[in-house]
Amino acid sequence: MTNATANGVQFNDALKSAKEVEDFVIDVRRDLHLHPEISLQEERTIKVVTEELKRMDIEVEIVPDGGIIGIIHGEQAGKSLVLRADLDALPMKEEEWNLKERKVVVSTNDGAAHTCGHDGHTAMLLGAAKILTQNKDKLKGKVILAFEQGEENGTGIYNILNRLIDIGADGIWGIHLKSDVPSGKISVDAGPRMAGAFSFHVSIIGKSGHGSRPDLSISPLDCFTDFYMNLRAMRLSALDPFKPITYSVGSISSGSAPNVIPETLQFSGTVRYLNYEQGLHAEREFKRILEKTCELHQCTYEFIKEPKAVDLFVYNQEDCASIALEAVKNSIGEDAVYQYPAWMASETFAYYQKYFPGVFAFLGIENEEKGIGAEHHNAYFDLDEDVLKLGVATTVQYTIDFLNSNQEIKFSPELKKPEDLVANSR
Repeated sequence: MTNATANGVQFNDALKSAKEVEDFVIDVRRDLHLHPEISLQEERTIKVVTEELKRMDIEVEIVPDGGIIGIIHGEQAGKSLVLRADLDALPMKEEEWNLKERKVVVSTNDGAAHTCGHDGHTAMLLGAAKILTQNKDKLKGKVILAFEQGEENGTGIYNILNRLIDIGADGIWGIHLKSDVPSGKISVDAGPRMAGAFSFHVSIIGKSGHGSRPDLSISPLDCFTDFYMNLRAMRLSALDPFKPITYSVGSISSGSAPNVIPETLQFSGTVRYLNYEQGLHAEREFKRILEKTCELHQCTYEFIKEPKAVDLFVYNQEDCASIALEAVKNSIGEDAVYQYPAWMASETFAYYQKYFPGVFAFLGIENEEKGIGAEHHNAYFDLDEDVLKLGVATTVQYTIDFLNSNQEIKFSPELKKPEDLVANSR
């Protein structure tokens, strides 16, 4: 391991420092896991985090319906870096066991559970904050801690991001625990890391009638079935096979009685892609297929939510990824470096990267011996607490290396307001 320096002054070894705060990080993670709160209801969580930050003598600001911002001022002038974590849990019940054994800690709230790892993200950032503030006399520049509310449903991003834009920064860093990456491995690959996405919610309108005379009715079920088969074929017949894309219908509702052909059918789903042009093409094809299929079946349709491709991806800027790769090697070792393909899920971190160049790292938690490996948002999801110190160490190392780096970062920030990225995506 190498020690990081700021103007010739050495910091403590990042991993050694992370081990010194490991118990604190695990305690915070377990406390948050016991008391999860869903999006924009993170009142206790915000109180816990702000109290910890104030104990560290870190300047704290609460952003209404956005989250928490903490600022660590180094005693030397320099750049600014945002370190981001998310606060919210999912509205679901958690199982007491993982894939093999009883979990160390389980939610006490049947209506919420940290089954995505946000409790670990927040705990790691607090651990990194503790180390960085203890070394602020050697810190070159400013560290901006951002704890985001409502990541799971995208309700907190606009307020906290607008405030960060007002404050200003030169870069951003975040970590997401990853259930299918081996424990202790970390991916900081350059390029696309998580998908752009759009959702759709459609109502197909036919003509209701008695089940004994389907010839006198127009079934929206028949229309949807035909549309769905054509939608499945879209990948082969219309989309570029060299540009990853995935799509699915997640909900369907129609009818209330077995002998009544319903008037309407509603369905909804999502499309996810790593190339904006591919997303645009999928949107156009979706609408064309829907229109032609409804016409064929003498049905009409209405968009409850219109499918609209947006240019929002988690994308690791190449220069920042280069800094991150060395930070991983210098903090936890070259053996920890792991190459991982882009994840087709979506994340609000994509919004930040429109305004600040940076890296979103995947930190592995898969541990078969401990029964850890259930997918995110799964009731059996669990995380390997032994890796949390590694996330702290790499966060600290990247922060120091980024703030000290003179490497040119090629980046043009977005000029639109965050709220307009989706509304005016054309």
